[in-house]
Parts: sequence; structure tokens; C-alpha cells
Amino acid sequence: MNLKGNYMKNDEKIIESIFSELFDDNLPRYQNSLTSPMDNNDDVYAKARKALSKLDEKDKTAIFNFFKVVISDTSSTIFGTIDGSHFPPNIDGDFTLTYEDEEIQGSLQDLFIEKAENKGIFN
Repeated sequence: MNLKGNYMKNDEKIIESIFSELFDDNLPRYQNSLTSPMDNNDDVYAKARKALSKLDEKDKTAIFNFFKVVISDTSSTIFGTIDGSHFPPNIDGDFTLTYEDEEIQGSLQDLFIEKAENKGIFN
């Protein structure tokens, strides 16, 4: 069921699940990893932790809020490509995406952007 108490269509269900995974699971994991104490590693996370450690909390928050925009824009590009409303170079065919024997492409990008806007990600 969605927030309005209605049963979700499959496309809404897919977007709800992916959105939750990205913003409720993955993003906090990145934030925790990047704000954990620095170590002597030289991997990409350690380098990012070192860079973030030089920022005050306000600037760190700005960076993490920008991560939300990057995640949203990237996801929107993928969903738009599947929907047929975005055309990356060298991809000019049509996609058919099904879930539980139901075609779900066509409004994935719009549903995702609506969720992102409702969550205030682009503000």
C-alpha cells in the first residue's frame, strides 16, 4: 500500500523499493563510512574521509545533500532510458521491462522524480 492507503501498481512498487534502497539504506551507509575515523588506508573511501574531515558540519551536510542530487539524477537517467524518454548516445531502440508479467516502463522516471521532489532532494 502507498501512503494514501491505496494498493500500489507494480511500477510504483518498484520505484518505492529502489528509492528506499538508495536513500534509506545506501546513502546512510556511505555517510557512516565517510564520517568514520580516518585510518592509514589509501583507498577511495579513505581519501574521501580525509577530504571531508577538513570540512565543518555545515559543509559536510551540503556535500551529502549533493550526493542525493547525484543519486537522483543518475537514477532518473536510467529510468528515463528504460521509459523511452531519455536517449543516451548509441541507444535508440525500445525497452520492454516487466515485473510479475506486467510491463512497467513508461512512467518510472516520473515516479522517481516525484518521490525525490516530495522528499525535498532538489532544494
